[in-house]
Amino acid sequence: MTQPELTVGSPRHHWPFSRGLVVESLVNAGASAPTAAAVARRVEGQLRYARRSPISPDELQALMVEVARDVAGEEVADAAARQTPAFVDILVRAKKGTLPFSRGVLARTLEDTGLSPRDAYAVASAVDVELRQAGVRELGVEDLDAITERTLAERYGEHLRLTYRFLKRNRGRLGVVSGHGGTPTPFSKGILVQSLLAAGVAPDVARKVARVTQRDLRGSEDRVVTRHAIREKVEALLRDEVGPDVSARYRLLRVIRRPPRPLVVLLGGVSGTGKSYLAAEIAYRLGITRVVSTDSIRQVMRAMVSPALVPTLHASTFNAWEALIPPGEPRPEHPSDGALLAGFRDQVGQVNVGLGAVVRRSVEEGASVVLEGVHLVPGYLRAEAYTGAIVVPMLVVLPDEEEHRRHFESRDQETAASRPLHRYMRYFREIRTMQRFLEDLAAREDVPLLDALTLDESADQAVDVVLRRVMAALTPGERAALLGEEDKAAGR
Repeated sequence: MTQPELTVGSPRHHWPFSRGLVVESLVNAGASAPTAAAVARRVEGQLRYARRSPISPDELQALMVEVARDVAGEEVADAAARQTPAFVDILVRAKKGTLPFSRGVLARTLEDTGLSPRDAYAVASAVDVELRQAGVRELGVEDLDAITERTLAERYGEHLRLTYRFLKRNRGRLGVVSGHGGTPTPFSKGILVQSLLAAGVAPDVARKVARVTQRDLRGSEDRVVTRHAIREKVEALLRDEVGPDVSARYRLLRVIRRPPRPLVVLLGGVSGTGKSYLAAEIAYRLGITRVVSTDSIRQVMRAMVSPALVPTLHASTFNAWEALIPPGEPRPEHPSDGALLAGFRDQVGQVNVGLGAVVRRSVEEGASVVLEGVHLVPGYLRAEAYTGAIVVPMLVVLPDEEEHRRHFESRDQETAASRPLHRYMRYFREIRTMQRFLEDLAAREDVPLLDALTLDESADQAVDVVLRRVMAALTPGERAALLGEEDKAAGR
């Protein structure tokens, strides 16, 4: 004769009694497997004899404790009374509602961190046992994640804990870690495109390479990949798309974009040469977030120092000479070269006090910066004065005089005459004289010239200069740490 089914719950909502869950509860309480099985058989027998079905979870736990006290002893019985038994759901509160804790669901998430299915389920089971032994019946999802992270750290180390945290906070996204571990960061196609453009890759090819890289890596078993894996994938795609030279340039830029010391790019040039646009483009290509104009520094200094004290500071560089004319003396229409450059140098000397402070602050903070402006005269800010940074000076010039005029005309239209054309045309001869002076200084100080006509061509020139200067500025130790590590990684 078939025995009637035993159930647990209430008359309206109940489920089949499981002797295995009673055994699991007792093992969690410290009983041996044979003892737990003996208790479970007696519990089932008493339920059938008394025809107690359905029995509530609390009543079943009380009966289990009573029998365990007789069969397994006081210590096991007390532990079983304190815990949350395996036949009682632990509820997890989340934004979308409250759901029962599931070892299977947690294990599948843990598999995404790189654990094998067996190891993932073992971690999930360990979390389940900890919660039950502590008598937890309900907790928030943040508390569950904290326990899971701690369990991962204890068993597998900090890297896997951080990987799990990333996956929980960035569902469906590809994570990136350095070769030495650390906190994963989301993979960004935009940042990859940015670095590809800096390597001279055409925009359409850069977007294609970034898209294919994301697709192929996201389709792999790992949801968190190393930067080395990304670099290898990108270099292979570049070799196929545009050839080995661009692939090698990209690899070198990967080193340059994480310099061992902050990078300070000095972009000088007279008015109308397009320094501001070029500085923004160089910063974008090199991944530098700080761009500082010397005009802004001069404006701050003007607010602090009166015209009577430093008159040249309150003029433009091309007419600062006027401030040096003694009162009562006639003002010529155009100055001599000596007078022009005396006023220019006087203002440059004042502004460079502020520029030096900006560079020192960048060194202290370890942050790269692009400085642009006419006050960045070759030889004034010397690299040897800032050993904590890699200083790369450049000078933007327009050799063709008519092209220089057209730049002013275009700027007048683009800025709605906020920087009046007539004012610059009035001093155009002085501006050209200042450019020749700067070119002579650049030749003497070995400062490269950027003389391309288009923004892209000038940016390409600038990036080449930065690559050469940074590689030359690396100490033997820095070179070994960066290039030696890269070469080793490439051979793996």
